[in-house]
Amino acid sequence: MQQSGQLEARGTWVPGTRTDIVHPHMSDAFARVYEATAHRNTGQIAAVALDRVGGIGWGTRVLDIAAGAGALSVPAALRGASVLAIDHAPGMVRLVSERLAPFPASGARVMDGQRLDLGDGCFDATFSLLGASMFNDWRAGLSEQVRVTRAGGRACVATWRRPPGGGPFLVLAEALRAVFPDMPPPATPEGFATLADPERLREELVRADLTNVTVEEFEVAWEGPSGAAYLKDVGELYGFIGVYAALDNEKRQRVDAAVLEVVDRFAEGDRIVLRSPVVLAVGVGN
Repeated sequence: MQQSGQLEARGTWVPGTRTDIVHPHMSDAFARVYEATAHRNTGQIAAVALDRVGGIGWGTRVLDIAAGAGALSVPAALRGASVLAIDHAPGMVRLVSERLAPFPASGARVMDGQRLDLGDGCFDATFSLLGASMFNDWRAGLSEQVRVTRAGGRACVATWRRPPGGGPFLVLAEALRAVFPDMPPPATPEGFATLADPERLREELVRADLTNVTVEEFEVAWEGPSGAAYLKDVGELYGFIGVYAALDNEKRQRVDAAVLEVVDRFAEGDRIVLRSPVVLAVGVGN
């Protein structure tokens, strides 16, 4: 029997991504929703990443690749680092720019993490948390990250251990399986499937020219309200998820009912705690 918060990862669904400017994930609205929901996981990952890299302080030059809404960028800036946050989504960049506004040495730019418009070795520490594993050309993303990390600097990469990731995506995946058992899940992105394996992650970072690579696994916990309040909490996020957004009203109501069944099954009193494993690696630039 599964323990509370331990949702089954079998046959899971991974949210798709696109890069064109009209996609909803590029918008200010999605950035706001992402910050309100996903930071409960990404903030925990960022805290571990900053501690493992170490030495983040006044004057440290930090690059945050696929920065999202700034779960790592803002804490790094608070430690005194000069942070450049990059993301391909203009909405994310506008939001993290606002969050970094109190820090004059930091800022954000729209940039493709697979083709960094940055000089060689110009950062003391670089981070790609849940980013490179979702790139179409994930090896190029890793290579570019290592290229801009100075000799002796640190590069950190993290990814989910299993699809579809963590938090509300686990609940939605299980609900979709229950309502549409014959619906084939989208293929897991190649980078996700590869880098989720700790040994493969190590091998790929060595291949990208990092040394002294260490890899660890740890667990993060996403917490939200149980019962009907759960859908109020994450319903707007689900509206940005392609497979859910494409449902007609009748099918969406069925999925919502299945979501609440999953939430009730794993609730701990008036809350639900969703635990997910993460793989994190740190290496040294040559």
